[in-house]
Amino acid sequence: MTDSKYTIITATDHPEIWDANNTMARIVWPELMLHDPASAYFDEMFKYFPEYQFALIENEGDSPAAIGNCIPLYWDNKPEALPDDGWDWAIEKGVKDHEAGCAPNILCAIQVMVSPDHQKQGLSSKAVSAMKRIGADKGLQGLIAPVRPSLKTQYPITPIDHYVRWTNGDGLPFDPWMRVHARLGARIVRPCVTAMRIPGTVAEWEKRTGMKFPESGDYVVPGALVPVKIDCEADTGLYIEPNVWMHHPPLG
Repeated sequence: MTDSKYTIITATDHPEIWDANNTMARIVWPELMLHDPASAYFDEMFKYFPEYQFALIENEGDSPAAIGNCIPLYWDNKPEALPDDGWDWAIEKGVKDHEAGCAPNILCAIQVMVSPDHQKQGLSSKAVSAMKRIGADKGLQGLIAPVRPSLKTQYPITPIDHYVRWTNGDGLPFDPWMRVHARLGARIVRPCVTAMRIPGTVAEWEKRTGMKFPESGDYVVPGALVPVKIDCEADTGLYIEPNVWMHHPPLG
């Protein structure tokens, strides 16, 4: 599959995408995002669904300019009824549906990562478009996405249900990543307020953030969309990240 100057390759023929995926995740995501327990399902996702894991490259043998991960799953209800658990739910459900022999009917975006030296070149849009095409080629009925709003890190105390209503001068979503999806035909369904649940001890959270937490409370930390809840007495920290469900209809 090609897209102008980029070729789209999948893990079916290029299993090395798995290692590239892990390497790029450590580069583009804040440390706190690498500790979601549900990310353990990535092993099964690559094993069961290699044709849905892809990279955009400029030339054969190049390191990926961008990587996309998506997973097919079964959803027999309306998009408005998608669960609050969002990302965690989607990756677990896709794996467990497959293991139970349940045929998928829709595709769910898991993540898009763009290499730092290839950003600002429209690759996020190309990756989402590739997901839509892959899903259509497999006969799946559209694409759902628990979108992580990229600019929400600058507004960590703004409620997510307020943030999703913000627009720019063109009437499109204020958030750049939500705007990518909207320009490709997706509509905002609603926030999924517990899309990710990332636990840890106080010491683990101090290591992840480079901060100290002298007392219990809610802390704004680098890279987080909302504050992290620290309980020093219980020696626990918990980050519950909200995302936004967006729905792309099937390609015509």
